[in-house]
Amino acid sequence: MPTRLPLTLASACRGLLQALAGTLILACSTDDLTGPSVADRLEGRRIAVSAVNGKIAFDSDRDGNDEIYVMDPDGTGQTRLTNNAAFDLQPAWSPDGTKIAFQSTRDGNPEIYVMNADGTGPTRLTNQAGSDLDAAWSPDGTKIAFERLPGFGTFNIYVMNADGTGQTQLTFNGGGDPAWSPDGTKIAFSSSGDGNAEIYVMNPDGTGVTRLTNNAAVDGAPAWSPDGTKIAFTRFGDGNTEVYVMNADGSGPTNFTNNLAIDSDPAWSPDGTKIAFRTNRDGDFDIFVMNADGSGLVPLTDASADDANPDWGVAGGGGSTTCAEGVSEARSRLDQLIPDRPFLRAFLNFLLTRMQAGFPNAERNFGLLLDLIAQLGLITPQEASELKSLVAPC
Repeated sequence: MPTRLPLTLASACRGLLQALAGTLILACSTDDLTGPSVADRLEGRRIAVSAVNGKIAFDSDRDGNDEIYVMDPDGTGQTRLTNNAAFDLQPAWSPDGTKIAFQSTRDGNPEIYVMNADGTGPTRLTNQAGSDLDAAWSPDGTKIAFERLPGFGTFNIYVMNADGTGQTQLTFNGGGDPAWSPDGTKIAFSSSGDGNAEIYVMNPDGTGVTRLTNNAAVDGAPAWSPDGTKIAFTRFGDGNTEVYVMNADGSGPTNFTNNLAIDSDPAWSPDGTKIAFRTNRDGDFDIFVMNADGSGLVPLTDASADDANPDWGVAGGGGSTTCAEGVSEARSRLDQLIPDRPFLRAFLNFLLTRMQAGFPNAERNFGLLLDLIAQLGLITPQEASELKSLVAPC
């Protein structure tokens, strides 16, 4: 009797994809055309999708005083963007990669400015007698949270429109290091209002303040992972400063750097696979990068200077400018990436069609299917991220 061969990996994957396709078709059948956007939404706010890793902005005093620089994700192409006698610090990329907010003393006291991604067009957003710093964009790019010291008292968190108007105080018991969650529903921050500095979260209007960390160490500089499930932060305890990562609810804090150096200022890559941070483990302060699990440590800068405050932007100024352009490019990329998977291409193109037509679940389902086929090895995670970025304008 002939021996029955087991299913091949290819046929098993094909069966899994077909099962998923049926599930997604059922999910898509409940879509409607009444929503204001085809993006998946939570409480009216757009949920961030994976993006392609772009340049890393950082500040450095390598040329005499603190200025803003950018570099490629591998540390090459280091380029100075600001050039003046003032201190320019703490760059923060806009969500679409076209702007950088930063702190500058060029007009006297520290204020928040914004400039184009190439360093042109610097514009002052705040103007008061105290100090404004630590700018953080909302995921939709319409707001900027920041830290203000009015000239006396203590730092607190404020928020303003992206053009500097509508400045509103959010915290009244101290607060700094604001960081907006990817879905726009929370702002993480640090505060010593209850004693030593801890990590908190609050609603964007300042309500619902919740403490996430509670220990004798000093915790600050929170940074959300792109999927919103983790928060990286800096902890000073046991005599040294390390980068930790915890769950978004504050559970499971884990030391990711664990050495005698000063490690701080964590910043996630847009695709969530890397964390850049500042360290003096090689003598001077430099920018290093590690995998999202703490492995694979690599130095990116090696200047005899203080390099600090990395922030990772998306590539290409946010990708395609319109939904139609993104969908068209995504179709072409799919033809190149999976030419021998006609069923899979057909279903992905079906989702692209629904996405362009305005069905609110289509982009989410497109991303879920891309994640699955990346797990199956049919495309790489980076290729999946690039495809998601292409349709982000939808």
